[in-house]
Amino acid sequence: MADNWNDEELGIQNGQFSPIVEGGFVHVDGETHILNYDTNVLSLDQDRQATEVALTAADEDQPQSSYYDSEEEEDVELSPDGILDEETIGRGMTNLGRSADGSQQVYLHTAIPGFSLKDISILANYIHLQKIEMPYNEITDLSPLNDLKYLLILDASHNKLTKLLDFSPPKNLQKVDLSYNDIEEMTDLTPHHYLMSLVLDHNKLKEIKGLENCKRLTKLSIAHNKIDKIQGLDNLPIQQLDLSHNHLKKIENIETLDRLRTINLCGNNIRSLKGLEDHDLMECIDVEDNEVIDITEIKFVKGLRMLRQLNLLRNPIQELPDYRLCILFRLQNLTQLDRHKVEVEEKVAASNMFNPPLEVIASRDHIMHVVYQFLQPSRVWDSTLPSVETPYPMLVLVGPQGSGKKDLAMKLVDEFGDYFGYGISHTTRRPHQEEKMGQDYHYVTLEKFEYDIKMGQFIQTYQYNSNWYGLQMESVECVAREGLACVVHMELEGVLTLKNTYFEPRYVLIMPLSKDSHEKRLRDRGIYSDAQMDYTLKRSDMYLEYNQEHPGFFDMMINSDDIQEAYRRLRRLVTDYLGISLTSEQSESGDDEETIVEGQQTQMGTRTWSKPSLPDSLSQPYTRGKTQSPVQSGRGILEEMSIKRRHSAARDAVSGYIPPLFEQITTQYPKTAPQTVEGQVGLNVSGDLRSFSAPVDKPLQTGEEEDSSSDDESDSTLSVASAGDMKSNSPDGSLHDGKGFNLPTDSVNPINLMDGKGTKKDLPPPLQRPPSQGRPGSEKHNILPPIHAVKAGY
Repeated sequence: MADNWNDEELGIQNGQFSPIVEGGFVHVDGETHILNYDTNVLSLDQDRQATEVALTAADEDQPQSSYYDSEEEEDVELSPDGILDEETIGRGMTNLGRSADGSQQVYLHTAIPGFSLKDISILANYIHLQKIEMPYNEITDLSPLNDLKYLLILDASHNKLTKLLDFSPPKNLQKVDLSYNDIEEMTDLTPHHYLMSLVLDHNKLKEIKGLENCKRLTKLSIAHNKIDKIQGLDNLPIQQLDLSHNHLKKIENIETLDRLRTINLCGNNIRSLKGLEDHDLMECIDVEDNEVIDITEIKFVKGLRMLRQLNLLRNPIQELPDYRLCILFRLQNLTQLDRHKVEVEEKVAASNMFNPPLEVIASRDHIMHVVYQFLQPSRVWDSTLPSVETPYPMLVLVGPQGSGKKDLAMKLVDEFGDYFGYGISHTTRRPHQEEKMGQDYHYVTLEKFEYDIKMGQFIQTYQYNSNWYGLQMESVECVAREGLACVVHMELEGVLTLKNTYFEPRYVLIMPLSKDSHEKRLRDRGIYSDAQMDYTLKRSDMYLEYNQEHPGFFDMMINSDDIQEAYRRLRRLVTDYLGISLTSEQSESGDDEETIVEGQQTQMGTRTWSKPSLPDSLSQPYTRGKTQSPVQSGRGILEEMSIKRRHSAARDAVSGYIPPLFEQITTQYPKTAPQTVEGQVGLNVSGDLRSFSAPVDKPLQTGEEEDSSSDDESDSTLSVASAGDMKSNSPDGSLHDGKGFNLPTDSVNPINLMDGKGTKKDLPPPLQRPPSQGRPGSEKHNILPPIHAVKAGY
C-alpha cells in the first residue's frame, strides 16, 4: 500500500519523512500503525484484525497492474520458429558476476533447454558467457559460439549435431557434453588443449581419434556407439573411461593409462579381463553383460590393491558354484560386488571355504568322524574306562617331518614298555624302504581309507604332501586292552582335531631349532626331493609361530637338534610325570637301557600317567569273599558299583536265572548281552537258559579262585545295539572301485546318510577289528595289573 502513495501523502520535507495521521492510523516511513494512546493489551488481537481489514480494503482500491502484466508475459511467444531471441536468453540468465577481465558485472550462465531451437546466432552478442546449456533442441550448427572466448562449459546434448566442436575454440573450454547427437566422426581436438571432460554418448562413432594432444583430459565417455577397438588413448591422464555398449571384444591399448580409476565396459563382447592388470589406482570395474566365463580371469585384477567395486552381472561366470564366495576369496579388498555390498560374514565364509584356518579344518574333521561314529553300532571302549575322574593316558609327540618324533616314540616304548604302547596310525602313502607294515604305519589304499572313514573308525584325519594320515580308535584300543598308555606322533593338523575329542593327552612339541641340522637330517634319509625339503623347512616355522601365538597349547617343547639329548629330556619328562625314581648313575649317563628301579615308585603324577584302572575282568583276578575299598583299588565309587553290577549280571546269566521282564525294563545298568526270543527283547524261554553272549566259566573247584579273564573280549567289546560279531563283507576295502570317489572330507556330507525320519540308511557292515599283534612292543607284554592311584593330598 505504501508503494502507491505520493511524496505529499508521505509528507516528505527536505528529504525526511514526517508522520501523517489519518483517523486512528499513523503513516511513518511507508508503514501504517494504530494510533491509540490508551491501548488495551487485552484487545490487541481485535485491533490487529481491524487493521488487516482496513489494509485489505485499501489494497482493493489500488489497480491490479502486476496481475495483468503477468498474464501478458505468459502470452509472449519465446523464440518463434526456432530462432533464439533476447527474451528467451534473458529468462535463462543466472549467476550474476564479474566478467573474465573483471571490468563489468554480467550474467555468466544461461540455460535454454527444450525450445526446439535451430538458430542460435544471437548468442554471438553475449561474449561474456562462461556456461551454456541448450539440450533438447534441434541445433545443427555451433558456429555462433566462435566469439565466446571465455566459454568454459558447453552442454549441447539431445540435438542434431553431425560434427564435433565445429567452431573456433575458446581459450579455456573444459567440459563438453554432446551426447545424443548424430556425430559420426571424431575430429582433431588438439586446439582444445584445456579439455578435461568429453561426453559423446549415443552417437554414431566407429573410431576413437583426435585426442592425442588433450593432455588434460580426465573423463572420456563414448558409450552406446559402434566402436570395436580401443585406441588413440596413449599416455592420456584419463581417470574415468566409459566405453559401454559398443562392439569391443577385448581390453587393449590401455596399458599407458596409469591414472585410470574407473572403467565401464558393459554391454560388449569381452571374454577376458586381460588388459586390466598393472593399474594400481583402479577402484571400480564394470563389465556387466559380457562373456566372461572362467573364474581364472580374476587373476588379471587380483593385484589391484585399490579395487573396491566389481560388477560381473549377466556373465556366464555367475553360473559357477559358489561364485560369489570364490570372487570374494580372491579379491578380499572388495566392498561391493555385483552392485551389492559385501558383508563381513561373506568374507569369513569365503576364507573358511577356500583357505580355512587350521582350527576350522580340524573342527570339520572332528564333526565328520563323530557323525560317522554315531551311524555305527555303539561300543564300550577300553580307553573310556580307566577311571571316573582320570581320562585315558596318552602321549602325543608333535613336530614337522624330520624332527625325530617317531624315533623318540619308539625309544620311549622300548624303555618304558610296562607303561607305554605305540599307537600305529594309518596312511595312504607307500612305505619307505626301512618301514614295515603294521609297525610304523598301517599302509592302506585310498579306497580303504575312505571306507574306514565312512565306517566311523577314525578319531582324526589330515592330509599332508597329497597323502592322507589318520589315527583309528582301534589303534588306541590295541594299546588300551593291554593296560598301557598310548604313544602316538602326528602333524599339527592332527593335533588340532584330537584337541576336539574327549581324549586329554600330553602334547610334546619335538622341534629342531637349527635349520642346518634339520636339513641335514632330511637329506640323510634320502627320501625327500628338494621341493619337499623346502616345503618341510618352511612348515617348521609354522610350528614355532603356533607355539608362540598359543601359549599352553603344547605341554612342553624339546629341541631335537641332538636326538640323544632330546630323548634324555623326554625321558626325564616322562619319569617326572610317572613318578619313577632313577639311580644317580642312570640319570647322569642317560643310558637307553632299563632305568626303572623296582620298589622306588613315588606318588607324583600317578593320577595322570598311570596305566588305566581297567575292570576286574580285564586286569585283575576276582577273589571270592574279598573286597577292596575304592580308595585301595584306585577306582571311584561309581566305577566299583558298575563293575559289581556287571559281575552280578554275568553270574545270573551263567546260573540260568532270568529276571522278570519288568525288572529288565526298569534296571538302569546295561545287560551283559541282549536276549531275543520270538522277536521279544529280554526274555529267553528256550531250552538253553543262558544268554547267547554271556561268558561260560568252568565250575569253581574248592579253594580255586574265580578267573574272569575269559570275558575279556566279551566285556571290552560290548555293543549296546548288538552283542553279535561285527563282520565285514569287504575286509580288504574293495567295496569301492575308486572311480570318481573323493574322500568324505572333500565331498561327502555325513548328514546325508540319514533319511528324512532320522534313521540310518544302508551302510556297509562294520569291519572286524584287527588284532594287536604286530604293534611294537606288543609281543613282550601280557595284560599287566594297573598301578593303583594312591590318594595323596587329594
